[in-house]
Amino acid sequence: MRKSLLLVVAGILMGGSAWAGDAAYEAEKAKALANPYANDFGPDKISDKDLASYPVELQDAYKNVLLIKCAKCHSSARPLNSQFFEVAGKGAEKQANLDKMKSTDSDMFFSKNVWQVETDIWQRYVKRMMSKPGCDISDAEGKAVYKFLSFDSQQRKAGKNKAAWKAHREKLLADFKTKNPARYKELYEK
Repeated sequence: MRKSLLLVVAGILMGGSAWAGDAAYEAEKAKALANPYANDFGPDKISDKDLASYPVELQDAYKNVLLIKCAKCHSSARPLNSQFFEVAGKGAEKQANLDKMKSTDSDMFFSKNVWQVETDIWQRYVKRMMSKPGCDISDAEGKAVYKFLSFDSQQRKAGKNKAAWKAHREKLLADFKTKNPARYKELYEK
């Protein structure tokens, strides 16, 4: 009898914590919907063709973390259409690559609303999202989605895709300014 009572209480407590997690997700999602970004109005998936060229572990991070867990609080369109661009490399190599980019791809530094180029921006952003209430993304999943976002931004926002990205991002910003002028001013006219 006592063991049954303990199991019932444990079940209630576990269910209560699951409900609290769901409530935290719902609160974060409501906040995200109430405070849109231009990114939110772009595609919420990358093309199968693009995804097929990514390493398998990054495809898994995209499918199993970004599209499922991250999307509990905000649309996957938010990070996929973000202006964030993380420079490739590790450690001091990143800073050297950033310095080189300033001369070889100087146009990527004219508008932070199209490209916000930094050495660790996706790493910082993912850590911030993981600290939100109710987030159940493990450290390993966070690292995986960070690697995906960093790689993805290098693939779709630079090199041969740079002009297409610029046009895409500028259209998102123009449409957002038309539909949400006050929010546009708050976010992008600083």
